[in-house]
Formats: sequence, C-alpha cells, structure tokens
Amino acid sequence: MCVDRAGLVGNDGETHQGLYDIAFFRLIPNITIMCPKNFKELELMMDFALNYNGPVVIRYPRGGESNSIHSKKITLGKSELLNSGKDLTIICAGSTVSKGLELVDKLNKDNISCDLINVRFIKPLDTTNIIKSINKTKKVIVIEDGTIINGLCTGIKELIVDNNLINIKSSYYAYPDNYIKHGSIKDIEKKYKLDVDSIYKDIKEFIKK
Repeated sequence: MCVDRAGLVGNDGETHQGLYDIAFFRLIPNITIMCPKNFKELELMMDFALNYNGPVVIRYPRGGESNSIHSKKITLGKSELLNSGKDLTIICAGSTVSKGLELVDKLNKDNISCDLINVRFIKPLDTTNIIKSINKTKKVIVIEDGTIINGLCTGIKELIVDNNLINIKSSYYAYPDNYIKHGSIKDIEKKYKLDVDSIYKDIKEFIKK
C-alpha cells in the first residue's frame, strides 16, 4: 500500500491532511512502514515491497524530486546514516530529511557536529544503530511531519525507555494532537515552529542547556 501524504496540510485542502497515517498504521501487527526521502528512494522501496513477503506501507513524499542525495539499497529495518558527528543525533523520516540536512549545515558552522539518521523504516525501527548514536551523543532531536502521537517521535521515546538509556536529553518536533487548519506547508510549519529556522534556534538553546 502506498499512502500519498499529498500537501500534508497544504494546497490540496483539508481532505489531504496526511498527518495521522503513520499513527494508525503503526498499531497493526507485522506491518512494515517505510518513508522515502526522495523519489529515488521511493523507487528502491517499491522494489523492496514487491519482493517482500508481508504487508508494506510506503508513505511517499510530495516534492521529493528536490532532494537529490544518493540513496543506497534498502534492507529491512535498516536506517541510513547521512552525516556523522559527536554532539547531537538528529533523526528524520521522509520529507523531513531535507530539513535535517539543512540543520547539519547550519550547526556545522557553529562547531556542532551531528549524526543525521534517515530512519527509512518507521516500523521496524533500526534500534541497533539508533541506540548506538544516542549513546554516543547523549542528545537527540526527532523531526517528523506527522502527529506527535504514535509516530516516529513516540517510537524513539519508547526505544529510549525500553532500552533503559540514561542521561539522554531529547526534543521532539511534530504536529500537535489537534486538527490542523488549511494553509500552505510553509505557513503551517512556521505556525507550529517546524520550519528549519525555528528548529535551529531551539537546538542552539537545547545544546546550551
């Protein structure tokens, strides 16, 4: 199954506000949920799904053609490390990977080096590599373009608790548990402080604290 997240909260109107799909699919046992960062990764995930013996959901990006970063072969439950650092772990999925890349560039100029993880799989999560990164940096930022409840943010919170990771600072960026009014993606992201500039300012304070 492919889920078109369309304009998220944007130009296709309120009927296409794809905020809740990950949250309700994630509850289904034995399901695999993937979020491609661009069209090339979408192609790779489609090939994977056709050869996989089990139910698969692909939440494909709109506007993903603008993200030309190379995509590697898809392996079940394996994430992709797009940048390596020691000060902060940034975890993204799907269209938010491009935000992660912008944040890495901005933070590098402030001498803050980051692990940037494209999870690829919301379910199953790549617990091994995500835990390794979080234990290294002790600080984690999660960015997604869905609801704050039962999506990637919830998955990372559960991972931290279930694996008894201690002394971890974390901050989460997703849409609140409300109905989101219609508007352009740019305007809505700015309203909820999910744009790159807002997240960057938060991270600077997050690191200081």
